[in-house]
Amino acid sequence: MSLCRLLLAASFVPFALAACAGPGDGGDGDDVGPDLTPDPADTSCSPIFRQGILPEYRITISADEWAKLEDEFLHVVERTAMMLDPEPYHPVQVVYDDGVAPPVEVPNTLLRLKGASSWLQTIMLDARPKMQFVLAFNEIDPQGRFEGVRKVELDMPRSDTTFIRQRLALHYLRSAGTYAQCANNARVVINGQYYGLYTHLERMDKELLQRYFGSDGIEDEGDLWKGGRTIKTNEDTFSWDRIDRFWYQVHTAADLDALADMDASVYEWAAEAVVGAADGYYNGRANFYLYDHPTRGFIWFPHDMDTAFADDFLPDDADPVFPTCAGRWEKDWRHYLLTLNEAPWREKYVAALREARSAYDPMLLDEKVGRWQAQIRASAAADERRPFSMDMHDTALSATRRYIGERSQFIDMWLACRDGGGPDADGDGFMWCHECDDHDASVNPGAVEICNLRDDDCDGRIDNVGPDTTCPQ
Repeated sequence: MSLCRLLLAASFVPFALAACAGPGDGGDGDDVGPDLTPDPADTSCSPIFRQGILPEYRITISADEWAKLEDEFLHVVERTAMMLDPEPYHPVQVVYDDGVAPPVEVPNTLLRLKGASSWLQTIMLDARPKMQFVLAFNEIDPQGRFEGVRKVELDMPRSDTTFIRQRLALHYLRSAGTYAQCANNARVVINGQYYGLYTHLERMDKELLQRYFGSDGIEDEGDLWKGGRTIKTNEDTFSWDRIDRFWYQVHTAADLDALADMDASVYEWAAEAVVGAADGYYNGRANFYLYDHPTRGFIWFPHDMDTAFADDFLPDDADPVFPTCAGRWEKDWRHYLLTLNEAPWREKYVAALREARSAYDPMLLDEKVGRWQAQIRASAAADERRPFSMDMHDTALSATRRYIGERSQFIDMWLACRDGGGPDADGDGFMWCHECDDHDASVNPGAVEICNLRDDDCDGRIDNVGPDTTCPQ
């Protein structure tokens, strides 16, 4: 398959309602029972995100509010064109059941839709589309929290035929010491009917910042920007000055170093490379957050990791520096390009990649996939809205397990080549780990960039022929 060609594609299915069932009873056998063994990666996470549980949200919503929700879901384009809020909140009653403690009612909860491209795709392509949700515990009462969190996301992108890739990638990133959301899986029951299985995500919000930085006084008071462009905290008090400087006054790695925590950010980029995050910042996609830490400056946060560990999206032998992909918006990737095209920072990135690889345990990750596969299998099979057959699900999980090992082997070979040298298959004078295509002698870091819709000089840019020439598109 061509690189990145599936980043906006996929295939969903059904919408019929299955019989109501509690955790551990998906209607197709029993899921694995709860396991409360602590996971080191989850030390600071809310208990609702423990890896050993498959929690269930039992949502009750009135017929009138449900009709409104369905109308918003099916007519999002029209509502947006009419300048109506595409994602208004709806009152619901919620009972949470983790299969361990007695079920609890969560008061003052509101529900809304979520999603972007996957929302539109499921409407256009699926006979029985599946909604994605946000549950908010703080909209009625600003001080409201459920087990320490303001909101949770119930995420089911059409692209993730495993149900667990995002969960697995975020687990690795937390284990590796980067700043990443907590996540597991969860079941959703609506008005007594099983609606579907989801990735259960910590919201990128103030609580996440407090979890990582709250003990440092004011260190959690900075501005959080989705994609570096949409403010998500301090909405009433933020200033444009620093984010404008970030986008318009950074021309060298030194300029960025004056604004950002480069060590933390470069390490985050490297950790994304290790898991093959096809839709993340390492691959030049706009799925990232920027946190403007009050004393350390901008720090990159990973986001939307459902295409990690997937050969269909990014091959397991994709270059860990400048992976080949035609689906980028280079403007958003410019800080990465500036940094990695300067030799000292390139070497710092390689060192960060080595550190990130040392935190990547293929056997442990494979074990988790097997355990989580058993945990969710019955609930996945009973999900009549899942966007794939169970055969596709099983095939994707097997492919994910292969990717885990093959990606680590490739990164090891790449690092060994950087340390001690390696072959130059195309004879252009550059070892394979120092160029972007070792099968074409006209492509290497010493080549001249020309207008041909490819990266000739291996700097991550396509057709950057110079300021005086514009390539035809």
